[in-house]
Amino acid sequence: MPAPTTRACLDVLAYRCTPALLDGATVHLRQFPTSVTSLWTLLDRQYKDIVKREEAQAPHSVLTGALRCLTGGYVFFDPKQGLLATRRPLDDDTLRDAFTLLHGLILGHHPDDIDLNRPTPLAERVAETMPQERLLADYLITPDGSQTPGSSAPGRQPDAANWVYSTVAWDLAHRLAQHTWRVDGQDITLRPDSSGGLIAWQQPWSNKAGTAHALARVRLTLKTLPNVSDPILVVSSQATRISRTMAYARTVLAEQAEAALPIVEVEMAGRGRVRRVHRMSLQTLARLGMDHSVLHNIQQRVEVEQSADARGDNASQDGPETVAEAETGAGGLGPIRPVQGKTFSFPVGRGVGMHHLRELDRHIGQILAPTPLTIVQDPRARGFKQLPQAELSVQPGDILRSLDAMSYQHLRLVCLWYRDEMRQRMIHGLASVFGLDPQTIDPAEGIPVPLEGSRVSAVFHCVPDFLVHGPAAGQETAVARIPSLKKEPSTLVGVWAETEYDAAAEEEEASAPAGADEDAKHQARRTLARLGFVSQFTAARKEAKRKKPNGKQTDHQVVLSLLDLCRSLGIIDRRIDQVMVDAIGPHAADQVAHCGIHVRRQSRQGKDRTAKICVTASVLKPPTTPGGAWTLHGWSYTHRHWQPYHQAQAAFHAEPYPTGKMTDFDDDNRGHKTVAQHIDQALADLCDYLDGAPYTVTVDGVATRRLWLGLHNRRQGQQPTRNSTWLPASTLPARERPLAVVRINKDMDEVPRPIRVSHRSADGTVARTNKVTNLLYQVEPDFGSPTWLLATVPPQFDGAGAGRLGEAITRWSASHGSSDSDNRSKNEVRPNWYSMTATEIYPIITAGTSGNPNTAPIEPQSLALAAARLCHQPLAWANRTRYPVPLHAAQQMDLDHPQYRRSALADDQNAEAIGDTSPTDDGTPAGDQS
Repeated sequence: MPAPTTRACLDVLAYRCTPALLDGATVHLRQFPTSVTSLWTLLDRQYKDIVKREEAQAPHSVLTGALRCLTGGYVFFDPKQGLLATRRPLDDDTLRDAFTLLHGLILGHHPDDIDLNRPTPLAERVAETMPQERLLADYLITPDGSQTPGSSAPGRQPDAANWVYSTVAWDLAHRLAQHTWRVDGQDITLRPDSSGGLIAWQQPWSNKAGTAHALARVRLTLKTLPNVSDPILVVSSQATRISRTMAYARTVLAEQAEAALPIVEVEMAGRGRVRRVHRMSLQTLARLGMDHSVLHNIQQRVEVEQSADARGDNASQDGPETVAEAETGAGGLGPIRPVQGKTFSFPVGRGVGMHHLRELDRHIGQILAPTPLTIVQDPRARGFKQLPQAELSVQPGDILRSLDAMSYQHLRLVCLWYRDEMRQRMIHGLASVFGLDPQTIDPAEGIPVPLEGSRVSAVFHCVPDFLVHGPAAGQETAVARIPSLKKEPSTLVGVWAETEYDAAAEEEEASAPAGADEDAKHQARRTLARLGFVSQFTAARKEAKRKKPNGKQTDHQVVLSLLDLCRSLGIIDRRIDQVMVDAIGPHAADQVAHCGIHVRRQSRQGKDRTAKICVTASVLKPPTTPGGAWTLHGWSYTHRHWQPYHQAQAAFHAEPYPTGKMTDFDDDNRGHKTVAQHIDQALADLCDYLDGAPYTVTVDGVATRRLWLGLHNRRQGQQPTRNSTWLPASTLPARERPLAVVRINKDMDEVPRPIRVSHRSADGTVARTNKVTNLLYQVEPDFGSPTWLLATVPPQFDGAGAGRLGEAITRWSASHGSSDSDNRSKNEVRPNWYSMTATEIYPIITAGTSGNPNTAPIEPQSLALAAARLCHQPLAWANRTRYPVPLHAAQQMDLDHPQYRRSALADDQNAEAIGDTSPTDDGTPAGDQS
């Protein structure tokens, strides 16, 4: 008999948040009248006038921090929405006193001068608002009533109140913490934290000497998915490294006096090496009679380390004796644990591994019995092919095709070097690409060497003054007389340059002031861009740990830098042709252009306290002739016109990011609308640039959630609101709009994390499982169009010598290794452990029907397949990128900017979001914005 048919289902660490899951959980809520929000707005206006910064906001986090100490840890306060939620009841008198103190401190009054017997009107109104105990389950029902999976009835997105998204994890975390987690034969105790997550507080992961530690953390976040009627509880887990000192710590974890209370997560105030607990929080607690709170203990630790540092003691250094060790014994962990703020080398690796996540899923299933999502393999997404790493190389044929497509007769590679070793590496790299004998290549200074007939050549120049790090590095005078660096109408020029790696500079770069960069690479790139040329730099060769049997070693730095230089030049190889196979409605795959728009919020710099938004874009344009190459083009907010990618990138890199009055791209409500309008103008220009050819637009849903309301989950199926920038190009005439907008989300705090594939029969029985997968899966919707998840196994998980760490054990069972010749073993604690990731792909069809019944409709699946294949087959890499090619190329323009590392958000240089996790000003819940 034939074997029963099964379907492959992706299991993820995400579950439907149903009323049954919440099981009677409640919070104590005060919903303030409009008079309270009006008084807060007035207070906020007074604070702006005092600090003389329009973008400043009255520090309501001060009150949240103080109330957490007074109520046991769980507090959510949103002054704009006018509500306060706590897990425990809050005394009216305490609340009145706290608001009176906060009001006076914000206005600059000394805490001793604030009379608690004369509460402010704001404090009175707040205390008069009656608290109500709310059942969380009552707020998960959609306006159309409860839905069941597979229901044919029209549905609506979950429309829970904002405070539900911020408080729902409190009770769930406590329920999970009541049960021991049995894993790897050990009993792990998880303690709740004030953010609604869990921490393995008593069982850290430590190095062999016991001097470095990391904690297992679990985060529970309520989000939504498009066209799924229930909110989704997304679970993630990570290794949080604990610093031995308070230096540079932005976040501190602290244990409260009672073991039953949650671990408090405290955000430190200030910048630089020494950060402090916010002064107003300490003053508020002191006046309320709490002189020995968690916040006071943290601040005392800061002051002890500062005093020791001033005396020159070891206590503030990363040496054998620190303040923490003095409190708890050598290498011990005390009740105050600063989180490692920088990415310095650390004896305990990042990541928790696949087995950890699967066991966490089992534990949650046993305790909470949640309803899983149904996510099935897309039948058209089989057989994704990818070029092996060993075969990845620039192909001369692809260079010639792209030169023809860009109307260039010649490509000149200008090779800048100062060490003979690098010169030889460049020669061998070029010889390998163009099939030449490196022994026959001995280029003289400034004399072109033909590489591919008359179409491609290389010319070498020794310019140590230009390339060596220092204050004089990268100056135009060092290359001004090089004849090869002259523009010629029929010649495409790319610069391939040497650079040296300075580890100390890399570590300090994130905190360096904007004008203090002496890295030759950044200065040289800016100079070359001003001359109109794109550049790529190659560092010293990294020797492989394992030698190949034939003794040959691939110089991967050279291979990858040549590929990246080709990407910067806009050279598109044949692999793109191979993946562009799915027709989009009535249009063939090679008839539709694909645009990606990258948006990133810059950090505030110097005296310019207004955050700015950086925008770049690229478009992958189809061939103009049969068999021709695709071409890449770019746009940036500093040079607002479309041009070939290499020209757009050079123009963008030639100037610093605009600041102050030089740009209207501010990170505020007015600025968001302005940015969206400028992007619409760019898309109108793109329509002309493409001669009216159809196109799609791809954006990061997290990065752009404040720009376009039509991207939000709760807005799907709705009509655009008046005077809004609903979607990219929605303000343009219909003929200028894209066929569709493809929303990408790669934020692993929001995207369900894959843990395995289960092959299920019709009755739900699991016939077999696969531990990993790289395929595309579809989230079955309750109504409307589906979402897709592209599951990815990181290359480091399967890399040479990686050993799939974390596949069968958790870090609690990891070996510290041994160098004993008789019992040699690998140190499993120090390396990073990897697990599968997922990229969420959600296509939104924007093109109207033509009225012709014979015209093929545009299906979301074809757009999802195209996006997945463009992630799977990047331009200059053998492995996947988290973004499809057009969006990745747009982002890369920004990442390669000479000023990028000093303008990216300090906490995470990979973060692009201009929004945050707080509710939007239009009332959209945090979990509903993407």
